[in-house]
This record gives sequence, structure tokens and C-alpha cells, in this order.
Amino acid sequence: MTTRFPLAQRLRVWLRSWLRGRLTARRAILTQAARMTVASLATYALAEALGLPQAFWAVVSALIVTQGSLGGSLKAAFDRFLGSVLGAVYGGAVALALPHQGSVSSAVALVVAVAPLAVAAAHSAGFRVAPITAVIVLLSTTGATLGPIVFALDRILEVGLGCAIGLAASLLVAPARATRAARGQAARTARLLAEQFDALGRLDDAAIDAAELPLATRRSLDRLEVLVAEAARERRSRLAAEADPGPLARTLLRLRHDAVVLRRATREVDLGPDLAEPWRAAAQAAALRLRAIAAALDARGSPPPEDEALPAAISAYRAAIDERRRRHLTRDLSIDGVGQIFWIAFSLDQLRRNLDDFAARAAEGAGTAG
Repeated sequence: MTTRFPLAQRLRVWLRSWLRGRLTARRAILTQAARMTVASLATYALAEALGLPQAFWAVVSALIVTQGSLGGSLKAAFDRFLGSVLGAVYGGAVALALPHQGSVSSAVALVVAVAPLAVAAAHSAGFRVAPITAVIVLLSTTGATLGPIVFALDRILEVGLGCAIGLAASLLVAPARATRAARGQAARTARLLAEQFDALGRLDDAAIDAAELPLATRRSLDRLEVLVAEAARERRSRLAAEADPGPLARTLLRLRHDAVVLRRATREVDLGPDLAEPWRAAAQAAALRLRAIAAALDARGSPPPEDEALPAAISAYRAAIDERRRRHLTRDLSIDGVGQIFWIAFSLDQLRRNLDDFAARAAEGAGTAG
């Protein structure tokens, strides 16, 4: 009995720790699920209390509007409400103007209702829901019973209620700011770039392709650009006052370009032992600094100052080039090969400047994103 009790206690401690870790790792997912659940229940209750004939449209709107960040919810609410109002009003007008009891007349009314709104939807994604709403108002059997005007008004009320509740849930139920999410996404992108520089330092081009690092980096940057737009929407709505994460995204784009340029250059020339060693040191130093800045972004703190590893490695690379020129070893290389060696030196200088800029941009939002 005395030997089993400590074992059971250790098992309970391990189980609590495991559950805490799993919940922490899935906190964002669980929080979003809670927001959507609260929004749907609140919308359904209010729709029933107001006596709306089709409460499920309000619930659907609330679920669509409740996004992962407040900025995303603002855009979804604006797009859905504006598109629904346009579609309901225009669809109701077409239903009144064109009788559509038969198949041919219904087809004609459908073309008149959908075509202009489809052009608007193709021009702006914010109008994507407008043709759908017009079709519902025009062809729904409920619309035929209530009349197009009453049905269109009900549709606007239902969507408006869902948008309002969805936006309120995003604002009140564990609100997630896009700025904080953008900093986290920037940190993930920086770590992907650090993996690329690690492989570049080893001159292991195959490792980059095997891990699909360029594609993963591109996708991460795409996600970051979406979050930057959502953060801008939050600031315009006076719902957030954090630092603009846009400069972070732009600097990461330049760093990605540096990685692409350096990968192409090292692929096209044989550096040799004298240049390969300082190149390896420079790439590894860049990777270490990217990870340090990423850790600061996650912690919402200021990145550490630059150490001497990267500038020393760049200086050593340039010194190795000078030594080659002094010994006339560059004569054995093609003109393109000599150009690539000097281009790597220039690109390393550019990489260092971009890393300094990245650290400065990360420090601007230290302690404010939340």
C-alpha cells in the first residue's frame, strides 16, 4: 500500500501536467469555439424573442462573423451586412418589378437579379454574399408567402442581428487582438527563415527543399499579411492602440528575399574551404539572431542587441576574398563565379542591415501587443 500511493500521486501530477499542456497548446482553438458557441446561443435567443421568422439565418451570420481576431470579425461583419442589405433590397426590387411564376419568367428574373450583383462581387469580395441574398429573396417559398418587401426586411434584420452579436462576442468573450497574433506569426516566420539559414550555412540545398521551407515561409508571410490588414482595421475602429505590425511584415519580406538571393548565389558557385568557413559562420549567426528576435516577439519584449558574430563573420568573408585576390586565385574562376562571390558579400551586408531593422521593429511593439 505504501508503494502504490506515491505511484498514484505521481500519475495524477503527470496527468494534470499533460492536460494543462494540451489545453495551453489548444487555447486559441478552444477560445474560438467558446466565442462561436456563445454567439450562436445569444443570437438564437434574441431572434426567438424578437419573433424573427427564420432565426437560423441570424445564427449563421453570427457564426460567420465570429472570427479568430477582432479585426477579422469587423471585416466579416461589414462585408456580410453590406452584401446582405444590397442583395435583399435589389432582390426585392426585382421580385416586385418582374413577375416570376413560371419557369421562363423565373429564369429571366434570376438573370436580372444575379448578373449585376455578380459583377459587383467580382469587383469586390465584400459583395460576395449579395447575389446569394438576392436569389434567396427572389426564389424562396417563404418570400412568396410573406411578400418580397417583408421578406427582404426580415432578412436584413436577421443578418444585422447575427452580425451585431457575432461582433459583440468577438469583443467581449476573450477578445483576440490581431496585433498580438501578427507578432506571433512574425516570430514563426522568423524561425522558418532561421531554419533556411542553418541549411544555407551547411551548403545543404537539398535540406531546404526536403523540408519545403521556402513554401512554408511564403505561406507564413501570407498569413502575416492578413493579420496586418486585420490589425489596421482594429486601429481604424479605435478598438486597439498597439503598434502597427506592418513594418514587421515588410522587413520579413526583405529577409526572405535575402535568403532567396543567398541561396541562389551559393548554389551557383563553389566557395572553397577558405570562403565556406566564414560563410557558414555568417549564416549561423543570422539564424541565431532570427531566433533571438522571434523569442522576443513571443515574449513581447525587446530583442537583445546584436553580438559580434555576424559582423565578424562578414569581415572574415571579405578578408578571405582579399586574400584570394592577393594570391591571384580568382583567375581560376569564371566571370560569373567571381561576381557571385562578391555578390554574396554585398548580400550579407544587406542581410545584416535588415536584421537590425527587424530587431528595431520588434522593439517598437514590446510590451504593447495584447
